[in-house]
Amino acid sequence: MATTIIDLRKYPFLLTPEQALSIKYPGLRIEDVLSIRESYPYARSLELLKHIVSKATVYEGRGTGEDEVLVFYSLLIGAHALNDQGLIHRIAVAYSKYASSKLSQEPLQVLVVIANRLGVKAVLSNNPPRIPVKLPSGKRAIYLSKPIAIGLKHYLRIVSKRLAHDPKYMLVNQVVDNGRVYVDKETFTRILEEIIYNYIVGLKDQLEYDADKIRDYLSEYKKVLEENEWFKRKQLSVEESDKTLGYVPEALPPCIKILIEKLQTGENLSHHERFTVAAFLVNIGLDVDTILEFFKKTPDFNEKIARYQIEHIAGLRGSKKKYLPYNCDNMKSLGICPLNEYCGNAKNPLGAYKKNLRVIKKKAKEKKEKVKQTA
Repeated sequence: MATTIIDLRKYPFLLTPEQALSIKYPGLRIEDVLSIRESYPYARSLELLKHIVSKATVYEGRGTGEDEVLVFYSLLIGAHALNDQGLIHRIAVAYSKYASSKLSQEPLQVLVVIANRLGVKAVLSNNPPRIPVKLPSGKRAIYLSKPIAIGLKHYLRIVSKRLAHDPKYMLVNQVVDNGRVYVDKETFTRILEEIIYNYIVGLKDQLEYDADKIRDYLSEYKKVLEENEWFKRKQLSVEESDKTLGYVPEALPPCIKILIEKLQTGENLSHHERFTVAAFLVNIGLDVDTILEFFKKTPDFNEKIARYQIEHIAGLRGSKKKYLPYNCDNMKSLGICPLNEYCGNAKNPLGAYKKNLRVIKKKAKEKKEKVKQTA
């Protein structure tokens, strides 16, 4: 059986920095390479950093596969050293989307090999199921083949987070047989993108480097960030902006509190989660510009797109309909609600928020009256 060759320039996360160093810079550690301003990883990573923080995308480099592996890890090391979780997520989004654009052009065997390298059990089926997708009158049916089989446990683990809310990936809409889920190339490519994103985010806990040896690199890394508009906007915390707008974090129901915490740490929320936060904030009276501040730490933030979507939810565009957040039952079915029970008698996050506000105001009033009595 022929060995499948993987282009590391497209998928640099598939090699460890030690493996790349042993080929390109034998005897050196990554901090040794990053202490040399003239080295390719030093210069390329800083240039690519500008692109990632501006556009959340990766552009093709001119280095070897091993060079690009070291560039990739250099970017992660910089974000890790600065303890910037939002930037780590942005790097993961950029590389996972770049990889996805390349995966769509690869033969199926390459996709399977990459999945296996990332710890996901997937195989090519010799007799894949075929689903009729079009039945023209008087003509032969057109079928969609699902040639890639993923272990059921692996599939559920992959889609249990952001993809679980999309009907396209729900298990009830898949072909399942003998402990395997069968998917087509397009679906598998999207699943692989999610696998890659999660894998890259997880790499931050495995990085080993001597920060003292790369002080110059980290200084230049920080300069790139401080000159970037996305990074500047990201520094404005929600806590600073909400104090003058009547936003009361203490009154948030658990579902919304968790989602906002994810936004603040730069996690990549699903479509349903983003809608939930935006619709909630719209309905408690925050304006579009203030709501945008909540989303500016998201890894793939695009102000133009985000503004349009928030304005649409607020009823300022399109059908002019102002949307409400999902009710509690829908939140539970989508996996957004963290509770088994309900927040009192509330049927939706807005009801829970209003109830919590009343409790907070009542306690504040009682405390004020108690102070008067003791005065």
